[in-house]
Amino acid sequence: MNIEPALHLPSQKTPLLLDDRSTNERDILTLIRRRIALPKAEIAQLTGLSAQSATVIIKKLEADGLVKRLEPIKGGVGQPKVPFGLNANGAFGIGLKVGRRSFDMTLIDLKGNVKATLHEKSDYPTVSNLLNFAKRAFNVLMKNLNTSQQSLVRGLGVAMPFEIWSWAEEAGAPKEVLEEWKEFDPQNALEQRLNLPVFIKNDAGAACSAEMSFGNPQRYESFLYIFVGTFLGGGLVLDNQLVNGKTGNAGAIGSLPFGSDQRQLITQSSLYLLERALTDAGQNGKHIYESPSHWSCDKQVIDNWVNDTAKGLAFATQCAMSLLDLDGVIIDGAMPDDVKHSLVERTQKAMQGLDMRGLTEIGLSAGVVGRKAQSIGSAHLALQANYF
Repeated sequence: MNIEPALHLPSQKTPLLLDDRSTNERDILTLIRRRIALPKAEIAQLTGLSAQSATVIIKKLEADGLVKRLEPIKGGVGQPKVPFGLNANGAFGIGLKVGRRSFDMTLIDLKGNVKATLHEKSDYPTVSNLLNFAKRAFNVLMKNLNTSQQSLVRGLGVAMPFEIWSWAEEAGAPKEVLEEWKEFDPQNALEQRLNLPVFIKNDAGAACSAEMSFGNPQRYESFLYIFVGTFLGGGLVLDNQLVNGKTGNAGAIGSLPFGSDQRQLITQSSLYLLERALTDAGQNGKHIYESPSHWSCDKQVIDNWVNDTAKGLAFATQCAMSLLDLDGVIIDGAMPDDVKHSLVERTQKAMQGLDMRGLTEIGLSAGVVGRKAQSIGSAHLALQANYF
C-alpha cells in the first residue's frame, strides 16, 4: 500500500518547479495548519525538535512569508506566549475540477480561503472545452492577485475522474467523444498553456484531501470519505495520511459490486440517478447541478433518491468496517446541506438493517467542506505538494 505525504501524478513526470522545503519545515507548516496557531514551545514539543531547531525553522518560515506572528497569549506566568499561524497571502494555489457536468477553476490562499472561482456547465466533458475553459478562467482568476501575489501561485491542481471515458452511457455522452480522453495528456497540455506545474488527482481523492485539511472536526485519524457527485466516489485516510494506492485510485467505492445482480454501486448512489428521476417526472433534472446549494424540485423524488442512495452508502460503510479499523466515515457531496444531513441520517438508519456482527461501531458524519470540496481540493494540490 502506497501512502503519500506529497502528491505525484499518474505519469510520474517531474513538476516544473517546487518550493524546496525540508521535512521539518513541512511538518511544522502541517502542524500549524491543523492547530490554527501555536507558540514555538508547543511546536517544538509536538514535533520532537529542540527549542533551538524549532526557533530557527520558524524564523525561516516567517522570513519567507509563510507564517506570521499573532497576538500574544496573555494571562499565564512569565512573558506572554506568541503564537504563529499561517500567512494566508504567503502562497496561492489554483485548482481545476473536471466534472461530468461542469468545469470549475478555483483560487485559494495558503489557509484554504477561496479568493475567486469560475464555473461552467457542460452536458459532458470534452478535451477542447476543457482547454478553452482552463485558459480563459486562469486569465480571469489571476486578475484577483496583484503582481507580487501572482508570483506566489505554486501550481495548478487538477481533480478529475480517472478513466473518464468509462460509463459513457450513464453520463449520457457519445462514446467516441469521451474516447478522446484516452490519448490526452492533461498534465503536459496544461503546463504548456499556463506555464505552471500541474498536479493531477482523482476527483474524489482531491475532495478527501480538502476535508482532511480544512474539515474533519471530529479529528478522525483514519476514515473513509464518500463524495456523492454525478457519479459516486471516495477517498481513504489512514493515520492522517491520504492513501493513493498503486494508481492513485484508492477508495473508488463506486466500483464496488452491489445487489444480487452485482451491478456497480455507482448505479445505486449517484446524482445522475436523481437527474434521470426528475427528468422522468417532467422536471428539469439538470437543475441539481445548476443550483447545488438549493434544490427547488419535487421533494418526494428527492426523498426517494435519498433512501435509495443511503442503502448503497450503508453497504460501502459496512465494507470499509470489515476491511479497515477506521474511526469513522464522512459523507459529503454536491448537494444542499439539508439533503446531505438527511442522507447521513438515512445511511445510519439503513445500517441498522445490516448484519454488523463482529464489526466495531464507528462514527458517521457529514462533510464540512461541502459541494465545493473537489474544487478546493484541486486547488490545494499545489500547496500540498510544496508545503505540507
